[in-house]
Amino acid sequence: MASLSCCTALCCVICLEKPKYRCPACRVPHCSLPRFQKHKEQCKRATGPVEKKIRSALTAKSWESAVLRSLMLNPLLRQLMVDLDQVDDKAKLMQACMQEPLFVEFVDCCLSIVELSQNTDP
Repeated sequence: MASLSCCTALCCVICLEKPKYRCPACRVPHCSLPRFQKHKEQCKRATGPVEKKIRSALTAKSWESAVLRSLMLNPLLRQLMVDLDQVDDKAKLMQACMQEPLFVEFVDCCLSIVELSQNTDP
């Protein structure tokens, strides 16, 4: 495992380890959990408590959807999601994904969940 001193901001130019972690707020890659935890304490793009509450409420509502759960069982869709998470040029891959009917169905399902939650919340 890499030590904290071997990692740079680009992780990891010196130790050449493949990044295993990404900051959920700013997407900076890290090769080790200690490096990620140190970054997390100093991350400027960390979400506030209100954003976290909204995100967790939407996540809870999304898993109540049987349609979304069944879509997420599809290995092709799961791989597309992993690829989107890991690729550097997300916009380019997103354009390609939007040509895939399964991905479009997934996006529509997610948007309907968000729309429902906006209509039902006071």
